[in-house]
Amino acid sequence: MDKLNCMQAYCAVVKEGGFSAAARKLGISKVVVSRAVSALESELGIRLLHRTTRQMSTTEEGQAYFERCAPLLEEFQLLDDAIKFEHANAKGKLRLAVPSEAFSQQYLTPVWIKFAQAYPDIELDIMMSDRYIDIVEEGYDAAIRIGKLQDSSLIAKKIADMELVLCASPDYLKQHATIDHPEQLSEHQLVVDSNFRGGQSWSFTKGREEVSVRASGKIRVNSTLAVSSFIQSGFGIGTCLSFLVEDKINSGELVRLLPEWNLMQGGVYIVYSHRKHLSNKVQVFSQFLADNCFK
Repeated sequence: MDKLNCMQAYCAVVKEGGFSAAARKLGISKVVVSRAVSALESELGIRLLHRTTRQMSTTEEGQAYFERCAPLLEEFQLLDDAIKFEHANAKGKLRLAVPSEAFSQQYLTPVWIKFAQAYPDIELDIMMSDRYIDIVEEGYDAAIRIGKLQDSSLIAKKIADMELVLCASPDYLKQHATIDHPEQLSEHQLVVDSNFRGGQSWSFTKGREEVSVRASGKIRVNSTLAVSSFIQSGFGIGTCLSFLVEDKINSGELVRLLPEWNLMQGGVYIVYSHRKHLSNKVQVFSQFLADNCFK
């Protein structure tokens, strides 16, 4: 039996004046209290209590042990209460790793501002970087990931769905041949997002059919926003995050190509290291993000 629980049971017996009263105070059975005190006596190798059918009293050693033990248990309780209070009130530094992309600037920054206003006791430390950051190794509380997650030990919570879509400008399409199949992309100018973790190939699927196209072009840039700008200016065909170009597709500024083919489907995720005993600051931020992003 856990020694701390045994100590708590013994001190409760002394304070409450009996096993039954101690059991009611602790919310456990009288049998459990009795076993805990007996286990403590066995551990210490001394008798702590004089027991009769009518009364109970401490031995000399038992009284000395109680007087030393009770203040320690109070200190433990104060420590627990302090940690729980901090947890319940969501405070402290929250370190986040996020993509330094248009997504962060357009969608996340407004959410961060609202969050900072709602939780003034949380200090935000945000690292915007295109580099893949190991949040455990580098000491971050959480990270935002976009795309299709790789297998890892991290816990992931999806904030929104997303996919990569193939786009071109109306002007470009007027001047170049129609595209009916991914293999025809080799005949076109491509604008390549070098952040795309698929590497040098764009992989398309439709039902059971799979086609891989080498992603090579005169323009390579590590920014989805820049890619969409080059595409919109007529420099070629490229891939974009769906939510970043949805309005331009709806307005006719961009045209989605091969919509019946899936290029990559994934999501926007917040990832963190452990679900058990997750700090309240990460919990409240995760929920706040889910409630306010894309709203």
